[in-house]
Amino acid sequence: MTVPPCRNIHFAHNPGVSMDPTAVPPFRHLLHRLCDPEEFGVAVSGARLSANFLGRQSKPTLVEQFQTPGLAFDFHEAHVKARLFAPLPPGWATVGLVRSKADSSWYGTAAGQGALLCNPPGEPIDGNITPGFSSISVSVPVEIWERCRALAGSDADTFGGFAIVGLPPRFYQLAERRLRMIRHLLHTATMKPFTVGSAIREATDYTISLMTGAWELRTTPGPLSDSRSNRIRLARRAEEWMHAHLSDPLSIPEICLALRVSRRELEYAFRTTFDESPRDFLQALRLNAIRRALLRSEHTVTRVALDHGVTHLGRFAENYRALFGESPGMTPRGEICR
Repeated sequence: MTVPPCRNIHFAHNPGVSMDPTAVPPFRHLLHRLCDPEEFGVAVSGARLSANFLGRQSKPTLVEQFQTPGLAFDFHEAHVKARLFAPLPPGWATVGLVRSKADSSWYGTAAGQGALLCNPPGEPIDGNITPGFSSISVSVPVEIWERCRALAGSDADTFGGFAIVGLPPRFYQLAERRLRMIRHLLHTATMKPFTVGSAIREATDYTISLMTGAWELRTTPGPLSDSRSNRIRLARRAEEWMHAHLSDPLSIPEICLALRVSRRELEYAFRTTFDESPRDFLQALRLNAIRRALLRSEHTVTRVALDHGVTHLGRFAENYRALFGESPGMTPRGEICR
């Protein structure tokens, strides 16, 4: 990570560092190069971290932060043995993914690479790190935390307090890769403010997916319905809901919440009824609807795509070509193929 010299570092608690007023939603990007224990106070978005060095720091600790009113990402690369403590802001939760193999412990429990550190609302950050520790943490308001619980079909007491969730290797690799991709999107948004909205939507969607996964890994799965007719009814009900909301930038969590089912239940219903995941099925519905609209109208591809809830035009074009064998720009406008 490349950072500017110490004199150019901006601190989140400095009132002079405001959100970008041109961005929608408001957005702030911060880089920190931390040389002294006192400077660690800004290392957790929205909180005041207390750090005590337990060994000499070999080189400055680096922290990069992307902050919005409803979501914050912190990327950490630490080069010191230290004791850390930070009360979370009221009504906020945080989940941290350990990326390094360096030793760390939280609430007295060791956590290695692939560990997901889950701090429910009201549960402070309390741990010890060693040189080489690296992590990505995401902070969210309690509304998102509870939304993920509902999606997982979990009881409210599933997380009675701080917990370490060990991710299966493939889950960890996917999570780490997706979070790096989100970091790239947010970086792009710092240079292109018009992309802030789509970057934050994607970041929020994946955060919900990751936190829902944490709830699911902590929850003992209940029995799924053995009734084929019930599964078919749920899949068709979801299909109708998708059709009715294709003009919106839908996500699978929104569908689950609207239908009051867990993500696992919806996945099972779609796999057994349509032999497709809900996400792939929704994408196919949207692409088919866009193709029909292109064949029947003379509007531009961009206009039609945006009218059908597309938020990433480049990815849309790739998916369209993969499904129909041609780019959307090659589809004849205002004609029905015979």
